[in-house]
Amino acid sequence: MRIAAAVLLLAAGTAEAQEPARSAEVPPGASADSAACTGFDWALLREQAWFAAPGLPQVASGGTLPVGMPGALLGLKPQAEVVPPFPPSREAKPGTYGGVLTVPAPVTPGLYQVTLSDRAWIDVSQDGKTPRSPVAHTMRPGCAVLAKSVRFQLGAVPITIVVSGAEADTIRIAVAPAE
Repeated sequence: MRIAAAVLLLAAGTAEAQEPARSAEVPPGASADSAACTGFDWALLREQAWFAAPGLPQVASGGTLPVGMPGALLGLKPQAEVVPPFPPSREAKPGTYGGVLTVPAPVTPGLYQVTLSDRAWIDVSQDGKTPRSPVAHTMRPGCAVLAKSVRFQLGAVPITIVVSGAEADTIRIAVAPAE
């Protein structure tokens, strides 16, 4: 029921360990209630619904997450072609992909989470120069639609996200207040 509500919210435009490489495509029949997808340290059911919803906006690296949309399919570039505004805090492996995404300023300062569909490194900045330290993170192998979620304490200014070390040229990403 919560998943259906989250899909309706998305459709309405409201904001709110190693494992094998996966493509950013959601496999047919991927189950949002499998043990692997519900074993994260915090609930990610709304992100699962957003990632599976038809019409997820596509944003190229260097673009901005549309206002009122918490998630997107981010187009990545070969890591060597990415010129981030600040260096990622972890060096990416050769042959991987990366990108930069700008997120409009949160209306309310607080705890936010950045969630990815596939494994990659996430750096978040609000001054465009200095990565913020994460408050917490959760990862679980085996979930077909989610790989990790990282929480950051954020203020009410625009957010710059640098994604690096991805194994495919697209990745689903969501930025939302922590529940």
